[in-house]
Amino acid sequence: MSKIQQYICVMFPYPSGDGLHIGHVYNYAIIDSYCRYLKMNENYDVFQPFGYDAFGLPAENYAKKVGRDPRDVTYENIEKFRVQMQHMNTEFEEKLITSDPSYQKWTQWLFLKLKEHDLAYKAMGNVNWCPSCKTVLAREQVKDACCERCNSLVEVKELEQWYFKITKYTERLLANLDKIDYPESTINAQRNWLLNQHDWCVSRQRPWGCPIPLEDETDTLDTFVDSSFYYIRYCDPNNENELCAPDKYKQVDLYIGGSEHATMHLIYARFIHMFLYDIGVVPVEEPFKKVIHQGMILHNGEKMSKTKGNVISPDSYDPDELRFYLMFIGPYTDGGSWSDQHLTGVQRFIARMKRWVEDSNAEGDYAIAPDELSRFMDQVFLDTDNFRFNKVVSGFMSFYNKHKKTQLDYLSKVIIMNMLEIYMPG
Repeated sequence: MSKIQQYICVMFPYPSGDGLHIGHVYNYAIIDSYCRYLKMNENYDVFQPFGYDAFGLPAENYAKKVGRDPRDVTYENIEKFRVQMQHMNTEFEEKLITSDPSYQKWTQWLFLKLKEHDLAYKAMGNVNWCPSCKTVLAREQVKDACCERCNSLVEVKELEQWYFKITKYTERLLANLDKIDYPESTINAQRNWLLNQHDWCVSRQRPWGCPIPLEDETDTLDTFVDSSFYYIRYCDPNNENELCAPDKYKQVDLYIGGSEHATMHLIYARFIHMFLYDIGVVPVEEPFKKVIHQGMILHNGEKMSKTKGNVISPDSYDPDELRFYLMFIGPYTDGGSWSDQHLTGVQRFIARMKRWVEDSNAEGDYAIAPDELSRFMDQVFLDTDNFRFNKVVSGFMSFYNKHKKTQLDYLSKVIIMNMLEIYMPG
């Protein structure tokens, strides 16, 4: 019997100098456990790729400040991320970096294809200009008349810029909202964003980006162009002749990332995928069968940020303890508040649970009734299927508290250890 193909994709990170933070771990480590759960089932074949959204203003601004090349800074940061991903014991397979020439080639190919089909054009228009970042901003990057990155007051300028004719696809993008499995809040946000859609301005006046592939052009492309098709390229990253060979293409079964990407990124990705469908590159209209948004981790009641001084680095924590605690922090799509006290409680539970499993050596009859162990497994895996990871942890706690004075027989011990390997793979 052929295996069920599952393509699980997390939104790839921007490799900042600060490295991975707790929010990344909340997404990547927990979804890694979901993938491990699927892989444990012999009926599934899981594709779990990863990459880096490498171009962008923060690296360029930082490099300029310290007198370095943004490419060098970015690739140093990527190496730091790789070490952290390894420390987290994840099984993601790195496939691409958007600033590599092998990827830029396809970003530029996409631009030329859109131009060829009269969907990329240059025109004069009023644009949002950040005088500090010295570049055009998308309207969504302007918050209260200020640049969301540097908080400088934004100016409106009339400039000649490149645009993608996304408005030609507005009706189709709206119609398909009834067919896709996205959170209701995201469906509503996209519907509202598409009753006020303008063509997508893709020109940026910064060097650390993919160059627009035309003579006499000095602008680079909006980084949202780079991230609009990477999940397709994941499927066939070494193909030099095609964006993706037809037999390699996989539609993403599950796409996971922050709700802040509900409109721009997710709509741009849908638009580009729909265009690629129209020209015969991909076999389906929509890129993602199902989308979920992980919740936010708060610290002292606030969103973690460097300016507030409340960012927590994962580097100093045991990766198993951190993963298990983040599962327990709250419903996966809701997130929760970081608590050192609760983390300590989870650490103590893990130590007790591991001692109990490792020290058990009963022989003969089952020390725990087989049907009870089976019910425990079924409930844990049902909760995993439904992304109720906090219930997974509380399920382990309840099971341990009920049976902690019972010696495990060998088979029960192996089963529980295999289960723990999914959620604490270290």
